[in-house]
Amino acid sequence: MTVQIRDSSAVTLLRSVPHQVGYRPRESLVLVPISGRATCGVLRIDLPRTADVDRCASAAVACVRRIPQADDVILIVYTDAPALDGSGVAYEALAAAVIDRADDLGLRVTGEFCIGADGWTSYRDPKLRALDEIDDAPPARSAREGTEVPRSHAADRREVARCTTALNALSTDALAWLRPGPRRSTGDSELDLELEAFATDPHALFEAALAGPRTVPPARAALWLWVLTCPAMRDVVLTQWVGDATEARRTHAWQEAWLAGVSDQPDFPVRLAGDGPRPDPERVRRAREFVRALAGRAPTAQLSACLAVCGWLSWALGSSSLAAAFAERAIELTPRATFPALILEMTDAGVLPGWAFDPDGQPLTAPWLLADV
Repeated sequence: MTVQIRDSSAVTLLRSVPHQVGYRPRESLVLVPISGRATCGVLRIDLPRTADVDRCASAAVACVRRIPQADDVILIVYTDAPALDGSGVAYEALAAAVIDRADDLGLRVTGEFCIGADGWTSYRDPKLRALDEIDDAPPARSAREGTEVPRSHAADRREVARCTTALNALSTDALAWLRPGPRRSTGDSELDLELEAFATDPHALFEAALAGPRTVPPARAALWLWVLTCPAMRDVVLTQWVGDATEARRTHAWQEAWLAGVSDQPDFPVRLAGDGPRPDPERVRRAREFVRALAGRAPTAQLSACLAVCGWLSWALGSSSLAAAFAERAIELTPRATFPALILEMTDAGVLPGWAFDPDGQPLTAPWLLADV
């Protein structure tokens, strides 16, 4: 039996989507998975070219199918063109392809809508309705807004740069600093205290970053920039932010073993690859805001690393558009940087962490053409 969403329910849903996504989608295909009577997030991808309609539909529906509890799906096309283009509803071929692919995979499409410049309508009942009915959206912005880095005062940046220079003169390997043995002094009492705290309990430092919005002293900011520009240490930090200190310690031990010549693959979920259970999104957002604030105080040489970390944290939250924007900015600053290049490679392929689809973080099966969750 065909199940179709009622007009009153459609208005409520269409009003809610921009609030769920955080912006008004433009030139987008949006799929809303449904479990029972509840939505299971929002999936958004850019509208495809005509030649890519079938591939886009297949990949998009496959994304929904990966959500274990999803039984139904609602599709919405957002276009800057008129919803009714003279020959019918805009992007009818795309809507038809999504419906066909959903049927192949055992998903019911319970609503298909198009929102255009002239109004909104249903593909099944193409009667144009006023945009005012569904206009309850947050202020218009792009999918990639949020990559701005508010710069701190020049005096603060100079002090952070001075501390960063002192740390880099001491060592460029934050991971090695945690190994047993004698440690040199920077000659700066505040920096030396930060280094001592880092060596004594690095995981307490990593956790303290998530405490909430606050400005850390220049010496602490410089220490963080030093940590995040060390790839192995950065990976330990990111593991803790999306997992916990136990996982971070395990990752740290594996990093040391790998550097010592042990080439075995990890026998635990690799958080950097999107493995493991779904992290607390608020925890990840706090981490991203912390690093964005650091980026506003960073010398140019460390700014790329901060932007790349913000990109990965956005990817961990399921926002490929934002992740790609951060990665692109990082690559502009450091064209040969490998971490942002990897992030961009994943976002271009539509790869997202397994936890974006399943709270238990089932392994990924690439490629997924998914832009936002």
